[in-house]
Amino acid sequence: MKCVRKCGTWMTAILLTVGFAATAAPAGSEHRNIYNQPVYLEQGWTDAERNQFYFTPQGSYLIPYAWFLALEQPHNAKPFNAAKHIARIGYLVDDQAYSASNPDGLPIGFAKEPVANGEPWLGYTCAACHTGQVRFKGKTIRVDGAPTLADFTLFNRRLIHSLHETLTRPRKFERFAQRVLGDSDASRVEALRVEVAAQLEAMKQIFQRSTPQVPYGYGRVDAFGIIMNEVFVRDLHQPLNFRTPNAPVSYPFLWGTPQLDFVQWNGSANNPFGRNVGEVLGTFGRVALTGPVTQLGTSTARAHELFVLERLLAKLTPPAWPESLLGKIDRERAARGRALYSAFRNGKASCESCHALPDASGQYPLTPAAENYFGVQFVETKMVSLADIGTDPLMALNFATRTALTGELAPWLPAPFTGASVLPAPVLLSITVGMAANNSITLAQPPFTAAERAELIGYRVKAAGLPPYAPKNLAAYKARPISGIWATAPYLHNGSVPNLYQLLLPPQERVAGFALDGSYTFNARAVGFVADRDHRFFRFDTRLPGNSNAGHDYGTDLTRQERWDLIEFLKTL
Repeated sequence: MKCVRKCGTWMTAILLTVGFAATAAPAGSEHRNIYNQPVYLEQGWTDAERNQFYFTPQGSYLIPYAWFLALEQPHNAKPFNAAKHIARIGYLVDDQAYSASNPDGLPIGFAKEPVANGEPWLGYTCAACHTGQVRFKGKTIRVDGAPTLADFTLFNRRLIHSLHETLTRPRKFERFAQRVLGDSDASRVEALRVEVAAQLEAMKQIFQRSTPQVPYGYGRVDAFGIIMNEVFVRDLHQPLNFRTPNAPVSYPFLWGTPQLDFVQWNGSANNPFGRNVGEVLGTFGRVALTGPVTQLGTSTARAHELFVLERLLAKLTPPAWPESLLGKIDRERAARGRALYSAFRNGKASCESCHALPDASGQYPLTPAAENYFGVQFVETKMVSLADIGTDPLMALNFATRTALTGELAPWLPAPFTGASVLPAPVLLSITVGMAANNSITLAQPPFTAAERAELIGYRVKAAGLPPYAPKNLAAYKARPISGIWATAPYLHNGSVPNLYQLLLPPQERVAGFALDGSYTFNARAVGFVADRDHRFFRFDTRLPGNSNAGHDYGTDLTRQERWDLIEFLKTL
């Protein structure tokens, strides 16, 4: 296999981040079942590999590790990390959480981040947002790589509230200091108080940059908006670059993603390592974009660990519908649905036209080997224009039309952008994340081999003489194969449709609002979450900006019988 000669050929864009929302924690509900040990589906991972995915650090620094374990919940003295408290926010906690890979019982997707010559910190991993489950008739079914119904804004709001109370309530601080320091002298206790106050202020600033005016609810985040604010505002020191993050997306499912030609909702990135580094920067990682030239691009992203995580994802397989738990598939009905999936109706393309099916050998349509430097082929995705898809355009338009000041970085921008004071946001994001990615690879110890570097960037290098891989159309959303689609609710890029039955209705007939509480309660007939109108929990309101459930009207002219047939087929994917 040939090797990559210049890292600069693959500086591309980003992400897959953690989710933000602003809601109150629901009382009671299905969260009383958090102690059910989940049933794990066969998805190509061993138990050791699953735990590795859950708890491998990636370069995210949220809060000192000992502090997190010592903190109490707001308004009471119970541990912040208590299982019930974490579950009410939507993150996943298992009965058997205490293991060699997770001795302190962290939620899934949180990791102990080592610090050179210092105390470890708590950070996020991609598992925090991309590990899902469903609850059905008393059983909990874990789905690795599926969307998490977590409320990241609520988590961070409560963490900030807890730190504030720790500082302002003497008895709380005494207990906290005892847990962190043990028996200690007054000077060390006072130094701890100063450190907590500084960290609290830093977290408040991040929270202000990351919080929307309209709550996202469970399982969604404006990932690009948050990453751009952290990179363009915090790391570039350009406060005028701030934009309120207002275009939420649902966390995408991860199986099959490493094999796709493009790896974002809007097709803006093809390099999986660049995407993963961007995700780190949006979840409490950092990159140096000001200061000494020799330090530019230095980041907290952990190249070796991200390499391990991407290799694990390459092994992850789609979850098969578990008939013993969710009910038998009606094979006759599914066969009728298979025909509907490939049928053109009333001059409109079929489902298969955008969401390809594998051939008899199990292979999806691939890109040409001749266009790739290594001869590697990728599963083709289809970029559907905003005009054709008709779904909420805010996320794609925000990304495509945003601009940003370049600040001190201007003289060091690569040609032809050298010296530019303002750049389109996609360009600047590609450059800055590319700097962080390149730097993390260059400084990695032990060094990556040439073959490993090629694998790390997903072999995304065009053949000699061809232009680099580039987004096909930023004013569009990506359609990809939908194996395992049953486990990925809510649907559409912004999570505005609770189940597949609703998705197959004409947009004007879909529910305008539904409750979503992070409990993962599954509707096996409609396939997805219950379209409940109970307002005790977060109410998803499709009339709000960024929340539209319009568009994607393919197949919405089906009869009721045909609709159920198609859903039965979708269970088989």
